Formats: sequence, structure tokens, C-alpha cells
Amino acid sequence: MLFNRLSVCVLLVATFFQLSEAASTRSNKDPLSACASTNPQSDKIKEAFVFAYNGYKKHAWGHDELLPLSKSYSDSRNGWGASIVDGLDTMLIMGLEAEYQEALEFVENIDFSFSNTTSKGFETNIRYLGGLLAANDLRPNKMLVKKAIEVAEYTLIPLFVQSTSLGYDLMVPLTYMNFKTNQPEAGRTINLAEFGTYTMEFTRLSQVTGDPKYEQLATDLVNAAIQHPTRMPGLFPTSWTVDPFAPVDASTITIAGGGDSFYEYLIKNYILQTDKNEDHKLIWQNSVESIEEYMLSPTSQNPDIKYVAMIGNSSVYYTSQELICYWPGNILLGITQITDEAKRTKYRKFADTFYDSCIEAWVKTETSIAPESWNWVPQDDSLEKKLNGLFENSLKSSKPKTSHQKRLGPSSKKTVNRSFYVGNSIYDLRPETFESIFYYYRLLGDTKYQNMAEVLFDSINELIRTDAGFTRLRNVDKRPVMLENFQESFFFAETLKYLYLTFTDKNCISLNDYVFNTEAHPFILPKPIAYQS
Repeated sequence: MLFNRLSVCVLLVATFFQLSEAASTRSNKDPLSACASTNPQSDKIKEAFVFAYNGYKKHAWGHDELLPLSKSYSDSRNGWGASIVDGLDTMLIMGLEAEYQEALEFVENIDFSFSNTTSKGFETNIRYLGGLLAANDLRPNKMLVKKAIEVAEYTLIPLFVQSTSLGYDLMVPLTYMNFKTNQPEAGRTINLAEFGTYTMEFTRLSQVTGDPKYEQLATDLVNAAIQHPTRMPGLFPTSWTVDPFAPVDASTITIAGGGDSFYEYLIKNYILQTDKNEDHKLIWQNSVESIEEYMLSPTSQNPDIKYVAMIGNSSVYYTSQELICYWPGNILLGITQITDEAKRTKYRKFADTFYDSCIEAWVKTETSIAPESWNWVPQDDSLEKKLNGLFENSLKSSKPKTSHQKRLGPSSKKTVNRSFYVGNSIYDLRPETFESIFYYYRLLGDTKYQNMAEVLFDSINELIRTDAGFTRLRNVDKRPVMLENFQESFFFAETLKYLYLTFTDKNCISLNDYVFNTEAHPFILPKPIAYQS
């Protein structure tokens, strides 16, 4: 442990020289100057943040999450104050200076070298490392960089263990870090999203510190993964063995949980790395085209509504998740990197179809809030036939077997004509549809996207706001509502941030100048892109 601490100290000293040298080249323009709330809609979002954060401060300060119903706390993210770190950049964007300064004092004293529980690398990376780096990008602060290095060196770098891939050596991360042994927990497999979601944070950490080792470690891993052959171009099995590093062919193929941010980061990190890895852009394009070709399924109730299926246990499953509803925005972002006009048009049409299906999952429930997952009856067998052509006729159908009434949900004007039925009925304060609404608004400037964001947020504000904060909804299809007792840190990082940015000046964290990690933490781009006007 002493050796680790000394190594981190040496790296910090070197980093501060790097930061001092780079400071003179940084623009003097304040990236937050256009972020003030100037309308009732953004005021309403800001008020929700302040209300929820005050509830957290009163009942859970210093812990990871507020339990709003019991007015207590949870430490699901190692007790390092996840809600504080996740909310840092949102405080800056919303102009909450007093809250931000108080949060900085807390962050300076976090000990990332110790926790009573194991640390999950994926979550630590996107929430803690991402949150610290983004706050530093919005307002440079050497202490934030120091803490970012500590997160990386104490909790993430030790997860990477020696492996082989296609005959050459490689470092592959395990899932959990044990602070009692200062060693990663032994494991034989890791999922696609876990290992593929280090690239942005590690790239940005290398850019900030001048140490290339972080970026190289994460990039090498993705380069190794995309060399493995796939049945559907650009789409990979979710489960991978650690040593050797290889996909488990029988595992699930999905763009939802377990796979989602691997694909999200292919194009985002390509932009952050200023076009260094053309293969990553190509694989991302392949994934977009394969999703449309092999996984998009028109529903029997309304063929214009098309959801994305998944493959698992040798079956085609007609089930989807709110988690994938970031994809429309991700596709719009990726289009900026494509010069082929025909492809741009095709991708845009697909993004629109994807967007419409996600909105349907929100507006057609009893609460106008989307469920965690939903299922549907496909229009026909064409998707299964197409997939069986790739899988040597080994796939079975897993069409939902349910009555018409159950499929459509409770009888009401809102739900009787919908194209899906609810699978997992909870709403966990998720941001993904709001993320895509934000991308559409920033691209097109059409107020219909602001109107949609306001309608959906009003449902959240009305139905799952308690007297201490916001909380998880047990069943989106039932009134009166039943609440569960948990306020996720990403409510501060993602949900409220994307909503607020949808109603502020478009120059506030412009998508020409920043790219967001999967926790909605904005990283400044070394080279601007042309996304919004």
C-alpha cells in the first residue's frame, strides 16, 4: 500500500507541472457563461435539483444516495459521496456556487484508497472519475485532477490483469476491487460494457495529465475486442472470458444493459481522440447498420413503431429497455463524422424511428413514465428468419405468450392502443430518453422537443417527488402510484442535467465543444466538431 501511495504522489507532482504548462494555452472564455436559467422551464429543473440535493444534504450528506421515504442513506458506491461527485458539474452548469464550494471541500477529503465494500470498476469509472474530470474541464482545479488520479490509481488500474487475445499479451480488467486485500476480486468473465467503458475517461485523463498510459490501456482493450469475428457486423456477445480475452459465443447479444456503453463509446471516444482510431468509427457504423438490419422489429399493433430485440439462450427475445434510448442521440452525434450523404440520410431515418419508439414507451403508460423494460408481439416472423440465416437455424422463437388485455395493459384511453406491454414496471429515474431529446433539440432547435421534455418531466415532478427528494417508481402502469425508497446519484448527473440543457442557451456546453460520457459528464474536445449551429 505504501508503494502505491508513493507511486501516486510521484505521478501527481509530474502532473501538476504538466497542468501548469498547459494552463497558458487554455482559452480564457468561461464555458459556463451561457448557462444561466432564463425561462420558467429551466427554472423548474433547477428547482428540482436544489430540492433533491437539499434533501440529500439534510438526510444523507457524505453518503452515496438518499433514501427519500425513510429519510436515510445508502452507500451502494463505496461510501465516497457518489451524489456529490456525480452532481459537481451540474452544480457548475446551474450556477449553484455555494453548493459547489461545499462539495469541493468534501471531495478534497475523500479517501479513494479505502472502502468497506468492494468497488465496481465500471461504476467507479463513469461516476467518480468521469465526474471529477468533467468538473475540472468546466472549471480547472488541480485538486480535482489529483483526486482523479487517485481514483484511477487506487481503484481502476489495479483491476487490469495479464491476459492474451488472439495470441498476444493484453491487460484486461476484472470487475471488483477489494480494499481489504488491495487486490482485484478473482473472476473469469467480464461483460462488454464493463471493459469497453474505460476509453473516454482514460483518454481524457491522459489528455489532462500528459501520461499516455491510461489511454493506451483502454484503447488496446477495445482494439483487441473488435478483432474478434462476429455473426452480425459490429455486434458482439455480451460476456467475455478474462484469460484468454475472448467472447463467450453462447452469451447474450444486446445493445441494452451489459453491452450498451461499449457501442456508445466507440463513436464518442473516436471524437475525443480527434479521429485517431478509424477502426472504432467503422465498427460503430457496422453496429448501427446491424441493429437496423437484424434486430429492429415492427410491432403487430403498429408496424410504424419498431423496437430493438435481443438474442440470448439460442432464442430471439422481443424485449427492450429504457437503457437503450440514448441511441437516437448517439446516432445523431455519429452522423457528424460521416461524409457519405446516403449513409447520413439512412442513419438519420433510423434515429428518428428509434426516437419515436422510445417516446411511445413513455407517453403510453398510465403515468406517462417509461418502464425499465417492455415487450411486444412482432408483426411477423421475418426477423427470426433473417437471424436464423446467420445462426444456422439454431435460434428459437421467444414470442410473448400473453392475452390481449395483459399485452396492452390496463384499459384506458392512454394504453389501449399502445404497441407494447410492460415487462419490468419500475422507473428508476433514468435519463436515456431525455438524453436523446437533448440531442435532437440541440441539432434542430425545434421547440417540440422542449415541449416533450417538459411534459415528461412534469410527470416525474408530480408523481415521484417526495418531501425529501425524488425516488424510484414501482409500477409505471398503476395509479395511485407506489414508490420505492432510492434516489440514484445519476438523477443529479444525468436526468436533471440533460433536462436543464434542453432549456438553456445552446451555447451552454455546446455539442460542438464537448462530448458527454455515459454518466452525462462533459469532456472538452481537443478539436471542435460541427454538431449544432
